[in-house]
Amino acid sequence: MLTDRKRLGLLVLLGGGVTLLLWYLAPWAVPHRIFGGEGVLLNPFGHHLPQGRLPQGYQDAWLYPVFYLSLAWLALSLLLPWTRAGVRGLYWAGALGLGLFLLTYLLFQGSVAQANAGAERPLLRRFSLGLGSYATLAYGLYLLLLARVFSPGGLAFLVRRRGLVVPLFSLLLASLLGGAIVALLKENPGEAQSLREALMLKLDLITYTYQLLYSPLVNPSGFLQSLLLATPLVFTGLAVALGFRGGLFNIGAPGQLILGAIAAMLVGVYLPGPRWLVLPLALLAAALAGGLWGAIPGWLKARFGAHEVINTIMFNYIAASLFLFLISANEYKFFGKTLYLPFKYPGYEARSYEIRPEARIPHWTDLVAPGGELSFALPLALLLGVLGYFLVRKSLGHRVLAATLLGVLGYGVGGLLPGPQVAFGPDLTSVRLNGAFLLALLALLFFHFYVFRHVGGYELRALGLAPKAAEYGGVAVGRKVVLVMFLSGALAGLAAAHYVLGGGIDEYRLKQSLPYSVGFDGIAVALMGQNTPLGVGLAAWLFGILLTGGLQVNLQLGISRELVAVLQALIVLFIAAGGFLPRYFTDPLRAAEVELKAEKEVKE
Repeated sequence: MLTDRKRLGLLVLLGGGVTLLLWYLAPWAVPHRIFGGEGVLLNPFGHHLPQGRLPQGYQDAWLYPVFYLSLAWLALSLLLPWTRAGVRGLYWAGALGLGLFLLTYLLFQGSVAQANAGAERPLLRRFSLGLGSYATLAYGLYLLLLARVFSPGGLAFLVRRRGLVVPLFSLLLASLLGGAIVALLKENPGEAQSLREALMLKLDLITYTYQLLYSPLVNPSGFLQSLLLATPLVFTGLAVALGFRGGLFNIGAPGQLILGAIAAMLVGVYLPGPRWLVLPLALLAAALAGGLWGAIPGWLKARFGAHEVINTIMFNYIAASLFLFLISANEYKFFGKTLYLPFKYPGYEARSYEIRPEARIPHWTDLVAPGGELSFALPLALLLGVLGYFLVRKSLGHRVLAATLLGVLGYGVGGLLPGPQVAFGPDLTSVRLNGAFLLALLALLFFHFYVFRHVGGYELRALGLAPKAAEYGGVAVGRKVVLVMFLSGALAGLAAAHYVLGGGIDEYRLKQSLPYSVGFDGIAVALMGQNTPLGVGLAAWLFGILLTGGLQVNLQLGISRELVAVLQALIVLFIAAGGFLPRYFTDPLRAAEVELKAEKEVKE
């Protein structure tokens, strides 16, 4: 039977072998890339230069010292498990690997900047590190993970954080399988003279695909666009997650979103008044309409035992038909009589009248820099709100009230303070991100406080875990089911405010192109987020990043944007399978056994 030291040594050897293989086969850096994906691939074992030479003025002397340092580091890491340093030494080796990756990045960026210095137009474009360099980073993280797992209580540490481990491991598996799909479907962008060069081009193609997919992380306009796409996913993800917490499967978020959009349009178009009154009423109408549409299936389940999945699916069809009925035509004939509807805007396109300016959610530039002057309203409101919550030492209700009042005060005072003049380029102002993103953040806070810090949330979770025990403990199951479905529908209905009141599509109208299918995407977001507010927010942002980066993948490499849908489907599939991890990552009872065993080992 293998001892812990032998298992650790074999795992380190396996990771080191894979890393060395990637160092040999994959490029370490790409200083220049043509639009179609072909580029100059640098590797310490020999470059691949489809253009015949390095770009003018570029020096690759930095590559070889880094390579020799990396070899020495790799050899040291392979020896550490068999020495007295053991696990503690792996911590230092992992940190050293992260430092080597940072050194590689800085030296490469410096060499590119030196080549581009003084040129009218950059000589090097679309430059990036290659998979060889990322292998150093991955191996460093792998060593840190092994060191933590083989430390006392290390496995229990991961099991306690299984809500994070399972989605991340599922994302890793989905990315590996997605890379294999890209390798099979997309031809190499350049000609290879050998099998090694062909593999190098293929690995670089996969790496560049994922660099483009995640490019919104480093591109300002792409970053804002990812937040734009993530905003409705936060609402619908929370709607599904709230149902899951209560033991209900709310698959009716699309219909609830549609009803919220209709209500927001009715208030936003036909209710006159000042902004401070009309905008909150429009938001309230969206939430109430979505909530009531969700409460009906909840009441049917509580009163007659009708399954919420079937009911919510049917209600989606009803909502979609009602939506088209209202904005597709101005008049309908019923039994020889003509019915005139005032909702459709004249013309062939199915759309409503434009939302009144008083009911519109402000554009992000109007929130950050109204009139071209940087505003301190939001930062000061956030600062005072956080201080109010943490400084008030009373009940949860008093702390939330103090945070709200101080936040409002900070917003008012910050809006009066003068700020410097700022100007945003057209690539930033064209992104239709609006204040609905702030509402999404408030929805995350609401979910956290209600589900995890409130008595009603405790009853909700008890209902989801053990309905009979919750009923025995005094929970009014029927009322709670209706309430859960109402709140879930209200969250889905608020997603419509992003599209109708915030102009999230292209106009401040209710249009036939309303993407209510994000209600179904919310299921994937809730599953990946493990039904927690932080997880849902991060999962929604990840999907927003992938959707934004998918456009660049399509433009630069000609790979269909459906790759993003494939990745999303694979992520959900692997999460449903528990990431193919051991049972103690998915079974709470097994997890508790691992944690108790770890506590005994630590005490001994």
